[in-house]
Amino acid sequence: MSPPEPRTAPALAPGAFRTRPAQFERPAAERAVRERAARDVIAALKDRGEATGAALCRALEAAGLEPGDPRLSGTRTAFATAGPLAEETLAESLPAEEARLVRAALTGNLVAADFPHFRGRIENLFHHSAGETSGAVAAYIPELAKADPEAFSLGCCTIDGQRFELGLREGDAERSFCVQSAMKPLNYALALELMGQTTVHTYVGREPSGQGFSEITLDARGRPHNPMINAGAILTSALIRPGCTVAERFDLIARLWRAAAGGDAPGFDAEVFESERTHADRNFALAYFMREHGCFPEDADMHAALELYFRCCSITTDVRRLSAVAATLANGGVCPVTERQVVSRESVKAVLSLMLSCGMYDFSGEYAFTVGLPAKSGVSGALMIVVPGVCGFALYAPRLGAQGNPERGVEFSRRLVEAFPWHVYAPIVAGA
Repeated sequence: MSPPEPRTAPALAPGAFRTRPAQFERPAAERAVRERAARDVIAALKDRGEATGAALCRALEAAGLEPGDPRLSGTRTAFATAGPLAEETLAESLPAEEARLVRAALTGNLVAADFPHFRGRIENLFHHSAGETSGAVAAYIPELAKADPEAFSLGCCTIDGQRFELGLREGDAERSFCVQSAMKPLNYALALELMGQTTVHTYVGREPSGQGFSEITLDARGRPHNPMINAGAILTSALIRPGCTVAERFDLIARLWRAAAGGDAPGFDAEVFESERTHADRNFALAYFMREHGCFPEDADMHAALELYFRCCSITTDVRRLSAVAATLANGGVCPVTERQVVSRESVKAVLSLMLSCGMYDFSGEYAFTVGLPAKSGVSGALMIVVPGVCGFALYAPRLGAQGNPERGVEFSRRLVEAFPWHVYAPIVAGA
């Protein structure tokens, strides 16, 4: 009988001490983990036909774990060119910190247990959604008007780091785009991390506005209604390190995007930035209106906040990186492909709550009713969908509906919750 896996120590109260395992205990525990993983992996490989190093690497990729996954670098280095494997050999060479993930992938214990089947279902939904051809590309920012209206792509990343991308045409899956308002959840998260909920919501509300995203209006307490509309996002930008230069503040935000995307750095579109700033009469009007009503903190520079806001809207990404950001939110702030805590769980809870109620402009109520998932769109055609505890999706579809949301993305969302029980209240129906 093989020894059981060591149990995880229970959570301790604040201020309590946790004893560190004695040095002679650690190798024994790691050995037990490797032996159990080796036994189960070899059995799984034999069931598939051959127990070789190459077959192991192929099985990991078939499970959705990419060759460049940093969590499996040691395993792939050790076994990519290895021949037949035995339990003893595998147990000796399998890195202890990677053994659990390898075992989970080979035994179907990742969140998408049958990854090829899961991918196939999503691919069907994606191509069916491509039949939605209504809407028009945003034209009020000239650079955005240059977008290809036929472009359509999707990225998916599960909380276990299983990933894939789809494109309607060749090159669509790799296409970069500006995030526009899809940046608002991360800016809000960063403000929460730096200032705390009490301070942030002293200046920004958390109710749906029921009006357009650029409407000049405040709530009953004289605040922008929420961080997901333009006024609220400008105010949120003002709360991010107001004592630093705009360049320093933007660098901090870019580093957050990189961490949430698993180490893939975002880009920046200078032409969109200039176009956005030049044609920003409405946003300037919002900012002056808020300053007139005393919305900004005393130490905030309104013009600096606007410039930071425009820069953040001009961040570029693709569906691969944006889906990893969505998956980080789905995973409680832990990036699935690095397993690093990027944002605190408490901040993620706040972000997802407002994405659900306010993330789709004045279509948010309808989206919450029919789809029931936290999401955030941008007028570039970007759409980020979070399935808490499961995965994140990103779509790019430049044709927008009347409320400024990508029509194909909304259609995919509807089909998604028809195919999978992911609406926030689906368990109630399933249990009937």
